[in-house]
Amino acid sequence: MDRYILDGQYGKYLEMIGVRVGEALRAAGVPEDLFSHKKPVLDEAAYYRFMEAVGGQITNPQLPIRLVTADNIESFSPPIFAAYCSKNGKTCLERLSRYKRIIAPMKYELRDREGETTLVIAASTDEQVLPQFLTEIEIVFVIHIIRAATKDPITPIRVLMQQPVMDDVFAGFLGCPVEQGEENVVVFRTDDLKKPFISHNDSMWEFFEPELQRRLYEMEQEDTFAAKVRSALTELLPGGAGTVEDVAAKLGVSKRTLQRKLMEENTSFRKQLNGTREILARHYIRNTDMSSDEIAFLLGYQELNSFLRAFNLWTGMSIREYKQSLQ
Repeated sequence: MDRYILDGQYGKYLEMIGVRVGEALRAAGVPEDLFSHKKPVLDEAAYYRFMEAVGGQITNPQLPIRLVTADNIESFSPPIFAAYCSKNGKTCLERLSRYKRIIAPMKYELRDREGETTLVIAASTDEQVLPQFLTEIEIVFVIHIIRAATKDPITPIRVLMQQPVMDDVFAGFLGCPVEQGEENVVVFRTDDLKKPFISHNDSMWEFFEPELQRRLYEMEQEDTFAAKVRSALTELLPGGAGTVEDVAAKLGVSKRTLQRKLMEENTSFRKQLNGTREILARHYIRNTDMSSDEIAFLLGYQELNSFLRAFNLWTGMSIREYKQSLQ
């Protein structure tokens, strides 16, 4: 089952609007001090239970809107900030459709038809239904991001919800009635989504994209032991620890068990080490001004020449040629 790392600030945002966070976490069956952990993690079922519990506490219809439209909400997580840096609403929704599930157990799907663009917000599997409160704040979030980034009070054509929020405050924020439907749907005029974002920033997108791709890939491969090895290496290498013994210790297994599990998946520690080094090397070169010596050190190479030979083997290019290809 997927596990989701929550931003520690999320608990503070909820407390800011009066939610008894510890009580909601306890109702979800998880530790009530979860947000004090270094990496607050919830599995899919617990995430839904937590959001149901939060929604159950809220009686003021203004609170969900205040939560999602708080200052700097766009910097809440890398996928959201990357979407905020898009050139327009259409690209923003496309990025959210691809990367939203990194941070929450749900799917965004886009459909285009005759001047309209429809966003469908759904649970991660067809057998599940999103909690009403979660659906409400997702709809508010999407509309708020687009309005904030365009400085234009864009209004959807229509909104459908499996469990409609029947209050004037929610409909007033949307600017259109809320109807019941088989899906959770927000329909925009396509022309509205082509309006430019004042927050457009391709440099920031280039900075975030490699990390988002890595996290998405690891989610898609999360059930494999190789993914756990790659994740461990990503954390260990910059600190100068990247041996098979280091990774085995971090994962709590013996060196022999680690090698056996990788062999069962038709791979090896050497392949995972080289693959992780290549991903990190490309990321450092694309998104930082670090020298080749500094990158080699962060990747655990004792000699610069060893790194340079490896990079040429991975890409068929020297580092200088690779940088030129990015221009």
